[in-house]
Amino acid sequence: METSESAKMGSRGHASRSSSIVGMARLSVELRGGNIAYGWKESGEWRTLSYVGLWTRVKDFAAGLSGMGVSSGDRVALMATNRIEWPVADLAIQSLGAATVPVYPTLEGSQVAHILKTSGAKVAVVENRKLLDRVLDVRDEAPSLEHVVLTEGDASGTDAALFEDVAKGGKESPLEGWDEGWKGIFRNDLATIIYTSGTTGLPKGAMLTHGNILANVEGIYEALPTTSEDTFLSFLPLSHVFERTSGQYYALSTGAATYYAESIDTVPENLREIKPTVMSSVPRLYEKMRDRVRAMVGEGPESRQRLFNSAIAAGKQRYEHETRGEKVPLGLKIKMALFDRVVFGKLREAVGGRAKFFVSGGAKLDGEVGKFFHAAGIKVMEGYGLTETSPVIACNRLESVRFGTVGKPLDNLDVRIGDGGEVQVKGPSIFSGYLDDPEADAEAFTDDGYFRTGDIGTLEDGYLSITDRLKNLLVLSTGKNVAPQPVEAALAIAPHISQAVVLGDGRKYVSALVVPDYDAVRKTLGSEDSDESLSGDERARELVERDIEEAGRQFADYERPKKFELLSRELSQEEGELTPTLKVKNRVVRDRYDEKIRGLYA
Repeated sequence: METSESAKMGSRGHASRSSSIVGMARLSVELRGGNIAYGWKESGEWRTLSYVGLWTRVKDFAAGLSGMGVSSGDRVALMATNRIEWPVADLAIQSLGAATVPVYPTLEGSQVAHILKTSGAKVAVVENRKLLDRVLDVRDEAPSLEHVVLTEGDASGTDAALFEDVAKGGKESPLEGWDEGWKGIFRNDLATIIYTSGTTGLPKGAMLTHGNILANVEGIYEALPTTSEDTFLSFLPLSHVFERTSGQYYALSTGAATYYAESIDTVPENLREIKPTVMSSVPRLYEKMRDRVRAMVGEGPESRQRLFNSAIAAGKQRYEHETRGEKVPLGLKIKMALFDRVVFGKLREAVGGRAKFFVSGGAKLDGEVGKFFHAAGIKVMEGYGLTETSPVIACNRLESVRFGTVGKPLDNLDVRIGDGGEVQVKGPSIFSGYLDDPEADAEAFTDDGYFRTGDIGTLEDGYLSITDRLKNLLVLSTGKNVAPQPVEAALAIAPHISQAVVLGDGRKYVSALVVPDYDAVRKTLGSEDSDESLSGDERARELVERDIEEAGRQFADYERPKKFELLSRELSQEEGELTPTLKVKNRVVRDRYDEKIRGLYA
């Protein structure tokens, strides 16, 4: 039944009634002013800011930026982790008609210099002294950069301004005509330039308009509706378009509350504290959550293990009946009611107990992981998109989820399968092009205006499935093509494997670099050896080899890894081996482990 709130918002939330992102946020201020907009932990205590408070802070900071010379058409870089200053600065920048340029805090100086220079950023807002020094070190390479603003810490010895001083100056000298200014921003105006975090080459600046993002928010609202009663937990980087749209902007569009997790390591604790109804994550988190649950169950008595396994199996049976459009048998319904009380209730409490749905994106979610949570009544909706598409192209729906697919395309997009099986898309959320790169623009679109995603996929019964990136296909010397992503995903959920990188381009057979789940290996072996020691232990190799053989049964013989090498540590973002959304940087990994790879083909 439609609530009075959804009736007020219309069928697509506040976004459908707005000409800009700032206007969308203002509608939530008008309708939900006293509601919590954001929450964050400070000195061990949760603090909150209402929508009215958010608007005040945005207005003050906008006035401060204006005093630095920021105006319509300018670009302002924002280099910080998720914190309250992020949305304040983002909305303030956009309210002046300027564009926000997110910069990942993990980027090296040369990459920071590239983004600051090519974007023409006039101001850079940075989180701490470490990032401030990184920006100041490359300042000479970014001639347009006039001011740097520090959100926390000591700026002594530099000409950087403090965030609170900029906002205070704006409060003391309000910006005349500010309301008229943001009301004159429209959907075709530039909102942000997001540099693609590709696994190879220098990043390109994708230009997204206010209309691109609003259209995507409208499409998400139709597919997975939320209300002002919802609570979002945010921990994926806001520098990435996935969290920026599905977390920040989507929550703003309905007047929901967003809480920032302290870190990715505290997500389990923060889930229990905040009790969110919505959260976006990459598959890796869900895989780890499932593995943690299975490990805890495995430590219990055999009777509890049998009960848990029976409950998960029954939940999967129910899913299969629902997917085929069949009635769930009465006996299975009775079983599920019992399992819900004695098994699944505890599992849902571990994630806060209020989850309406969680979203998975950024990489492929293994269907078995999705079914595991679905059995327990925790709905993990896999979606798919790219920076250039603002980002969501398709996602599963609550009542028609199909694991192994990324769901159905959003209602306001046209998706087709083009030459070579490439997924191609057209619609209002598709970006307006790359910054100062007409050659890349020409390559990005077909002659009839469809954006070329570079992903291989299929459309069946309206559901989109993604196989892999076109450029990631391994062409073996035998002429066979292998999509590595499905193989890697199957390996990563094996009992004793944490990460896997599948290799073989130009070679006779497929091989793999494997990071074992060393905790699981230690438990199985009854060992207390270090990760380094176990990486050379023949017993550990045998466990991993069995896992590879078992996982490989679902693939053709030429797709299965014939040889493998164990790595002694996890691939990480800090070491430059993963992107901010935890995708493997293949070139970096190949270069770093070149000797091991050559050994696999010696």
